[in-house]
Amino acid sequence: MDNDTLKRLFNAGAILLVLDAPHNQLEFGIDVNCWNTGPRFKGIKIIPPGVHFVYYSLHNTQSTQPNNEVPASDNGTLEVTEGGTTGGDVRIGFWHQFESGEVVVMKWNAYNEEMELEKDKDQLARYKAGIQEFDPFLGSYPLLPPESTYPAWVKLTDHITKATIDSIFKTDGFVNSHDDQLEAELSRATKIIDRQQKEEKHKKDMAEDSHRQQRGSTDTIQEEEHVEMETEITTGYDTKAIATPSVASKSCTSVEFTSIDLRSSFRKGAVGEEVTRYSLDKSWLLNNLLVTIYKSDVNAFLGEFQSAFVTMLLSYHLGAFRQWKTMTILVCQSSEAITSPNYTRLFSQFIQTLHHQLTSIPSSFFMDLLFASPDQDDMTANFLEQALKTMGRNIQSALRRRLCLELRKPMHTLQKAVLENFEWKIPGDFRKIQKVVEIVSDEDDEYEEEGEYAPVVVE
Repeated sequence: MDNDTLKRLFNAGAILLVLDAPHNQLEFGIDVNCWNTGPRFKGIKIIPPGVHFVYYSLHNTQSTQPNNEVPASDNGTLEVTEGGTTGGDVRIGFWHQFESGEVVVMKWNAYNEEMELEKDKDQLARYKAGIQEFDPFLGSYPLLPPESTYPAWVKLTDHITKATIDSIFKTDGFVNSHDDQLEAELSRATKIIDRQQKEEKHKKDMAEDSHRQQRGSTDTIQEEEHVEMETEITTGYDTKAIATPSVASKSCTSVEFTSIDLRSSFRKGAVGEEVTRYSLDKSWLLNNLLVTIYKSDVNAFLGEFQSAFVTMLLSYHLGAFRQWKTMTILVCQSSEAITSPNYTRLFSQFIQTLHHQLTSIPSSFFMDLLFASPDQDDMTANFLEQALKTMGRNIQSALRRRLCLELRKPMHTLQKAVLENFEWKIPGDFRKIQKVVEIVSDEDDEYEEEGEYAPVVVE
C-alpha cells in the first residue's frame, strides 16, 4: 500500500491509544482480532468508523512470532496470539461507537490492574494534537486481505447501534466476564441467608407458641423482642453488604439485557386452550416484546441479539450466553408469527444473522460452549439443534401453504451451513416451493423443551 493511501486511512480511521500497558502479560483484542502486546505497543490505528468491541486479559500466553504472510507485528507492537479469540482468562472489554478521526485513550491502572478510559477533554485534545508521535507504536487494524476480518465483523454487528450499547451496557460500555458469575454467587449466598433467617423465624414462632401456654402475653412480647435481638446477633449476616461487591471501577460493570420469560409466553388472564397454545408457540410473547420493549423496531431486537452473541463470544459472559439462547428459542418457536407478513423481515434477517454467527467461529469451540454451560437445570445441551429443527419444520409448513416465500432462500443457506459445520440436519426441502399441505412427521417431532422452558398444557 502506498504512503498516500496509508495517510488517508490514518486520517479517516479512528485511533485507540493504550498507554502504560504491561507487555508480555496482556492479551489485547479488538473485534475478532486478538494479540499479545509487545514492548512498543501503544494502541491500534486505522479503526473503521462504527461499532467495535475492545477487550483485554492479564495472563502469560504463549505466542508465535508472525511469519511473512501475517504482517501483524508492526515492529514489535503486537504478536499473534495462539488460539486467537478462543483462548484467554477473565476478560474485561467495552463497546464503543468509533467516529472517523476520533482518538480514544485507555490508561493502565497498575493499582487496580485494569484499563481506564481517559475522559478529560483537554487531555484528549492534547493526545489528538500529538497523535503522529504515536504512529510508530500503533498496530494496524487488519483491513487488507487476506488478513482482513472487517467484513465478517460487519456481518456480526450490522444491527448494533450506539443506542443498543447505551441501553444494555451501562458502565461506559464495559463488560467483565467475571461479573455475572460473581452476581450468581452473591444471589446464591443471599438465598442461603434468607433460608437461614426463615428457619430462625420458624424456631422463634415455635418457641412463642410454647411460651404462650406457660406465660402471660406481656412475657411473650418481651421474649419475642429478646429472640429477635438474639437472632440478629447470632447470625451476624448483613445481606446488603453481601449483595454489594467490594470491587471498584470497571471490575464491577452493569449489563442489562431485556428480561424475557419464556415460561410466561401468553397474555395475562389467558386460560385453557390459549395458555396451552402460546406455551408451545411463542408468537404472542414475541409480538408483545417487539411492540412494548423494542417499539416495533426490528433492528433494535436484532441489535440486542447480536450484542449478546458477540459479548458471549469475546468476553465469555455467561449472562450474554443466556440472553442469546433465550432470544434464539423465542424466535425459533414462534410458529404463528412465521406466517404473518409483518414478521417476514424479522425472520429473514434473524436467519441471516444466525447463519453469520454459526459460521464465524470454529464449530468445536461452539459445541464446547453449549455443552459446558452450567445451566443444566433449565436447558438441554442440544437446545440450539432442536430450536433450529423446530423453526425448519414451521417454515416448511408455511411454505407448503405458499406463505413466507421470502424465507426459503435464507433458510436453505442456513440449512446447508448447519449440516456442514455441525452435522445437524434441519428438516425440510427449501430448494423449491412445496404444494403439499400435509406435514410429514419425523422422529424430531417427539422433542419437547424440558425444565424451565417446558410448555404449559392446560386440560
